[in-house]
Amino acid sequence: MAVTIFADAVSNLFPSIIKEKKLNVKVLKVHLRIEDDQYDLYDEDFDLSKFNEIYYSAIKENKNIATSLISPGEYEAAFKEEINKGNKVICFTMASGISGTYQSACLARDMINEEYKEKKVEIIDSMTAGLGEGLQVIRADALVKEGKSFEEIVEDAEKFKHFVRSDFTVDQIKYLIKTGRASKALAKFVSLLNIKILLKRSDECKIAFAGTSFGRMNSIKQLSKVVLSKINKSKKQIVYITHCNILSDANKLKDLLIKGGIKNIEIYDYDYISASHIGPGSLAVFYEAKERS
Repeated sequence: MAVTIFADAVSNLFPSIIKEKKLNVKVLKVHLRIEDDQYDLYDEDFDLSKFNEIYYSAIKENKNIATSLISPGEYEAAFKEEINKGNKVICFTMASGISGTYQSACLARDMINEEYKEKKVEIIDSMTAGLGEGLQVIRADALVKEGKSFEEIVEDAEKFKHFVRSDFTVDQIKYLIKTGRASKALAKFVSLLNIKILLKRSDECKIAFAGTSFGRMNSIKQLSKVVLSKINKSKKQIVYITHCNILSDANKLKDLLIKGGIKNIEIYDYDYISASHIGPGSLAVFYEAKERS
């Protein structure tokens, strides 16, 4: 019996990345709507560069951007398709503390496992989002190819997620206000002093404040210092940088990390589904740490 790995669309695993890395994983897409136009971000023919311009122009113009939650029914249908082929399913979702996606997947899991009277599906709360979830999926895919069992992969995933760090900095705090993670008073204070906010994914699966710095370049330097102090240097790994339309800043962070001794670094566009919550100019880095906290 084979194992099929699933992820949700917030994993940042665009079709181009899946093809580039030769991943045998399935990504459940989320519909993103800009005003009256709907986009299916994970279609095979999705034009990343074209949509990038549309998306950030829409944010700049304060257009209404909304995403749809993956329903339990959608999860159930996708999982059963694999189960009917004789496969078991392991599905990674974005952090349970910032979305209802995990709960939807769990409902589908419970219905299927009850129906078959056997554990056919397991859900992994990645405790993060973006390529923090994505790198967990990439690891699980490698274990499948190594021939590891369903139980072994689940056990590894539940342990490994506690070593995955997601650190990021935002350019403008106003997008955090929209999600209720910053007050207007704090935003005014921060804006007046040109303070940049550093954030991380907490052990409670939420976004937490991790520090501040003065000015853009200082925030990038501070971010690199956090990574260099936390990363597990004893293990060969790829460090992932994602950015919200600021490739030049992503390259600055990459250069700082290289100077600090990190050699394997890949840069991608930030996942569009969650990018609207942190805004243009945001910069994130995902990696395996010595410990998550």
